[in-house]
Amino acid sequence: MAWAKYRKTVAEVLSPPDELILFCGMSIGFEDVTVGYSRTGRAPLDETVTFVKG
Repeated sequence: MAWAKYRKTVAEVLSPPDELILFCGMSIGFEDVTVGYSRTGRAPLDETVTFVKG
């Protein structure tokens, strides 16, 4: 949610198409291998991310 605060500022610089949103997520730490859970699949990076060079 921290990025939502800056979405308008970033949009002024990048001028993204209306169908794109600014979103960022990051996992920090290590996997707890003692916890039993199901892993979910991931979509390929090129289907979910747009890199913009500035």
